[in-house]
Amino acid sequence: MVRKRFLWGAMILLLLMGCTYGGGGMKVNVLNPAAPLYDEGMDAYNSGDYQRAITAFSDIVRYYPNNGLADEATFMLAQSYEKTGDYLDALRHYKLFVSRYPNHKWASLANKKIKALSKKIEEGQNGRSGSGQGK
Repeated sequence: MVRKRFLWGAMILLLLMGCTYGGGGMKVNVLNPAAPLYDEGMDAYNSGDYQRAITAFSDIVRYYPNNGLADEATFMLAQSYEKTGDYLDALRHYKLFVSRYPNHKWASLANKKIKALSKKIEEGQNGRSGSGQGK
């Protein structure tokens, strides 16, 4: 009887602690509703389907702004826009990332992206092409 209680308690504790599944560096948590969207966005981004990545990451930013994945989703949303050549939306989301997560490990990279994209936009290089082609 005591052993069964211990096993049930251990299983519940693992679930409450955020037991993860998947390999290869996936950020999926079985109790995190944004996790499937994040994985979808990363799969799309890594396969070059930036429009689908934009949709997935936008949904996290919009519907789960306080989620533990919202920081990286915001950054990846900016990256996805940049890959499509939409520098204005990329710039907007890099700025959003820095304003919301100034101490994030990627904040300095985002600041560099902001400077580079601001310069491109000043030079008239924002095509909003939507081509989905990276540079």
